[in-house]
Amino acid sequence: MEELHHNLKIAHGFANPGDTNNSSSGIFDPTSPDKFFDKVQELKIEGTEDVFKVYQINPEEKKTVFVFHHGAGLSGLSYALLAEHLKSLNNNQCGILCYDCRGHGKTHTSNDEDLSLSTLSQDLVNICNALYPDPTTEFILVGHSLGGAVVSHVASQQMLKKIFGLIVIDVVEGTALESLVHMQNVLLSRPTSFRSESEAIEWSITSHTIRNIESAKISVPSQLAKIEGKTGVRYIWRANLTASEKFWEEWYQGLSEKFLSTKAPKLLFIASPDRLDKPLTIGQMQGKFQMEIFPECGHLMNEDAPEKLAAVLNDFYNRNKRFIPKRFNIPLRPSNRATAPQKN
Repeated sequence: MEELHHNLKIAHGFANPGDTNNSSSGIFDPTSPDKFFDKVQELKIEGTEDVFKVYQINPEEKKTVFVFHHGAGLSGLSYALLAEHLKSLNNNQCGILCYDCRGHGKTHTSNDEDLSLSTLSQDLVNICNALYPDPTTEFILVGHSLGGAVVSHVASQQMLKKIFGLIVIDVVEGTALESLVHMQNVLLSRPTSFRSESEAIEWSITSHTIRNIESAKISVPSQLAKIEGKTGVRYIWRANLTASEKFWEEWYQGLSEKFLSTKAPKLLFIASPDRLDKPLTIGQMQGKFQMEIFPECGHLMNEDAPEKLAAVLNDFYNRNKRFIPKRFNIPLRPSNRATAPQKN
């Protein structure tokens, strides 16, 4: 979240038409997300009015499933390129699940304004239980920014039966809490609307919010809502982040302790080690988690360098998957071929 304070430089208001000369060239045309996933569906949670947009790779039952939770204002499609690379590297050993959390993307719930940590965490659990009812399924929870807070809460509270690993992308309690004072100004600095999806994609690149145009062409359209008014068609932000301010401190308070207290193997992606707070610095020195530093990335690391992150995720899985020793039959009595050494 703190990276946004430095990246968003466009003035408040509509995106400037004068800055979009290249939009008509096709460079910023949206890319369909369909080819990146094996199954895309709207999942209704039983007993509720909540319908989540879900994206899966290898949707059939797998022993281990990567579950990706996106950051605030984004969508599950921010992981599209990463998921594609991970599928290839992983040789289809694992399932992959991405989804739009409530109040975001194409998900619609009975209360889209409830972005409390407890509600977001329960949503993740409900989705996993609905899609993977086998109690032996193991989950590798991966979260970016707000998503990191959600998956850390789920893991530390053991809200799922089997958690294989916990992976957090570019969020640290100390720096996140310090940056909250700036966040309303950051949100106000964004354009309030765009004339087209292509214009929004271009803005995300020129503002350095996303540093990978291929990912922006997939993920940005899902962050928008189309409206029609007297001025014609406009595209506004789908998520009302300004209204979520009352939840911001709750998201990140206690995050470091939740991360460190989780018993499963842990991995933290970060742009600079300077962002570590005291608990994480001590934990890193004690070898409590793996840390990967990507200084070339902005805050949206999973979009900026999806292939590199996918390689680290796959290595994390291979290194931590359970070793099952080969079984040998143990004879009940010594073999006839076994003889005692002869005495001289």
